[in-house]
Amino acid sequence: MAEITLREADAKQFAATLAKYRGKVVLVDYWATWCDPCKKLLPHTVALYRELAGQGLEVITVSFDDAEEEPAARKFLADQGANFENLRAQTGASSRSAAVFDIDGTLPFMRLYDRSGKIHKQFFAPIKPEEVERAVKELLAVATS
Repeated sequence: MAEITLREADAKQFAATLAKYRGKVVLVDYWATWCDPCKKLLPHTVALYRELAGQGLEVITVSFDDAEEEPAARKFLADQGANFENLRAQTGASSRSAAVFDIDGTLPFMRLYDRSGKIHKQFFAPIKPEEVERAVKELLAVATS
């Protein structure tokens, strides 16, 4: 199994990471180890990625854990088999992270980007995995222009 990486990121680094996946559908899962609903949702994100990566889905997670929690966050990601791009908000668990990543609400939070890099849909807590899956599959079915 590939080693799970967790890179510290600010808004600019996140934008650069997202830009790497132009032409793909990208699901961004914002989560934290201190957020139980987030930890329940992440296995669904991993399963969705495994099922649909071959059809053009990419996943990026953004952890809102503080730097000292990084080992726990990395272990959780590894336990889930989260073999995709994993970032940790530079501002950690502080309220600044929500502002930096433009999140209006609480964790868990997800954004779905279309192949051109535009936000297609946002998912606010409580998030239903079947709604995320349906939206991802609908977006994957849209022909690339």
